[in-house]
Amino acid sequence: MSLRMPNDPAYLRDLFDHSAWYYDAVNFVTSAGQVVLWRRDVAALAAPQPRDRLLDAFSGTGGLALQLLNRLGPEGELVLADLSPEMLQIARTRVAMQLARRRGPRPKVTFVVGDLLEENPGLGHFDVVTLGWGLRYVADVPRALARIRSFLRPGGRLVVLEFTRPHRVSWALPAQLFFRYGVPKIGSWLVRDRELEEYMRDSSAAFLKTEALAGLIAATGLTITAVHAHLGGLVTVIAAEDRNR
Repeated sequence: MSLRMPNDPAYLRDLFDHSAWYYDAVNFVTSAGQVVLWRRDVAALAAPQPRDRLLDAFSGTGGLALQLLNRLGPEGELVLADLSPEMLQIARTRVAMQLARRRGPRPKVTFVVGDLLEENPGLGHFDVVTLGWGLRYVADVPRALARIRSFLRPGGRLVVLEFTRPHRVSWALPAQLFFRYGVPKIGSWLVRDRELEEYMRDSSAAFLKTEALAGLIAATGLTITAVHAHLGGLVTVIAAEDRNR
């Protein structure tokens, strides 16, 4: 069977619908719990204000969105968008549970099922856009970044969390090999999906170096404000602002 590639949104939707209930467990186990710290780093760099409008693109099951939601006041708004209805259903439940523990007025939360890179959902512009592990699933990264940037208002902030390739052979090499070969095998075993292993292994081979990813973000016209490398550069968080409009 030939491997379907990132330019097949239908495949990605089916893949994540099938693996949605295992997604958080796989992330936590394969990152040795570090995924929580990476998401906190994103939220800190995004620095949303209580009244901001936030878009969490490729939101998955809402792990990153929950970090952002804590920072919004009753006049703020959070939009979670993803291809997978199953992923968003889990996110909806998690968000509802978090809001239920919150006293007083709550921010507006909206869930959007669809392909933000190809469709026009009429969402308007946002003060903050976050993009966690979405670029590995697209065929044209510069085009995807340009599209994501279009959701920012003037002065808005973009924060990207992505796997990257260490720029030199170092202690990070074993971790890189684990994320390229071990993580796909563990993930596919948990969800009983052989195609998932092939897809994740092949897509991880195309990881960009931190400097290259920062360069592509800057090429959209944004100004890079912070670059945080984790695990020797295997995971990178990059923050940027729209200062040119």
